Amino acid sequence: MIRRMSVVSLLLTLATGASAATSTCQFERVPVGVQKQGAWIDKSNWLAIEHQRLSLQFGEVFMPAWRMAPSGDGKTVIAKQRPLDDFPVTDPLDGSGRDLGFLLDSRLYADGLVVLRNGRVVAERYRNGMLPDKPRLLLEATRPLLNLLGAISISQGKLAADKSVSRFLPSLTSSAGLRKMSIRRLLESEEHAEWTSEELDAWRRASGWTSSQGADNVRAWLSQGGRWDKPLREQGMNGLSATPEDDLLAWVLAESNAMPLSRLFCEQLLVRARPEHPVLWLTDSQGIELATGLSLSLRDFAKLGQVLLDTRNGRNRGKIPMWFIETLTASSGLRTAKIKGLAKGSEQRYGFVHLGGASNRVALIAPQGTSLYIDFDKRLVVALFATRPGDNAPGMLATLEQLWKGIEQAGRRQEKGRNP
Repeated sequence: MIRRMSVVSLLLTLATGASAATSTCQFERVPVGVQKQGAWIDKSNWLAIEHQRLSLQFGEVFMPAWRMAPSGDGKTVIAKQRPLDDFPVTDPLDGSGRDLGFLLDSRLYADGLVVLRNGRVVAERYRNGMLPDKPRLLLEATRPLLNLLGAISISQGKLAADKSVSRFLPSLTSSAGLRKMSIRRLLESEEHAEWTSEELDAWRRASGWTSSQGADNVRAWLSQGGRWDKPLREQGMNGLSATPEDDLLAWVLAESNAMPLSRLFCEQLLVRARPEHPVLWLTDSQGIELATGLSLSLRDFAKLGQVLLDTRNGRNRGKIPMWFIETLTASSGLRTAKIKGLAKGSEQRYGFVHLGGASNRVALIAPQGTSLYIDFDKRLVVALFATRPGDNAPGMLATLEQLWKGIEQAGRRQEKGRNP
């Protein structure tokens, strides 16, 4: 009798959890805005680097979107704020003595910084018109999160790592290129097709990023005959720009899980992070979520890092498979993995970066410096929104490494100060 009751209780708990996820993950349609900000920013240039400090916070002005309001139960715990700007560090570009504030402002063009330790905000910093409660477009920083959703889908039997991509997209079964591409290769993000600049421009127009014709349809573009019959090239650390493979993965995830991408992301990851602010996902004109269209506030971005951290440390028995976390954190061993600017032993894994040097450190690093750093041993998460011109050059990566090191050392010194 007791055993039967425990089984019933478990079923009720699972049903309640599923119901809570369903009720929380409600997105409403947001029609496209006026596609213009002020006198100089419009659909043709809103993603130019010089405009991103403003435009990335207002993606719904330029493109249609799905919006989810916060549930009201995701307030972040705030610890005593620790000033970081004056902490001394070494500038990796010229070797001179600087401080963290200088690295953030002059080297990384940082717009916002949130530091979590043990799940609590211990430092927070906003500049250049960055609004703490406004979701900001993540662009390329979304792709590693899609790879994570792919790993979850594999663990749940929705995807099979060794099966071809075409198996999960019935309308593309005739594509010889996709029959040769496995789900694992797609998730590993180590290569992409040799796209011409003209093809990439056409893909962006079909997605609606640069077009305002009102008939944008990214999946129609992805489905065109011969689209994927191309040789592949390696995806280097300095070339993390978005590619059509991102939207291909977004389509695979939605199709295999039989639900829109925004809801899948919410049910599998976001409800566990308990977002504090609104969430937006930009779409094409047909309402299809775009792979690089996710918008989160900086605190909610940091919370995703906390979800990963809690999963490995056993505090969050969620849906993230442990094999994925262990793959990200496993040492490179005798391999000569190296990414210029980062510690020896650093290498890309599923779109994230396993960091060499101190063990169990992982980062999500997007072009322009936006990043999410997770130190599993020190229970430290550093979320950064930045608009640094250029891609992931070694100097920028070295500056990020110095920033993370400085933040960790500053926290350790403050802890010693409280506990002599």
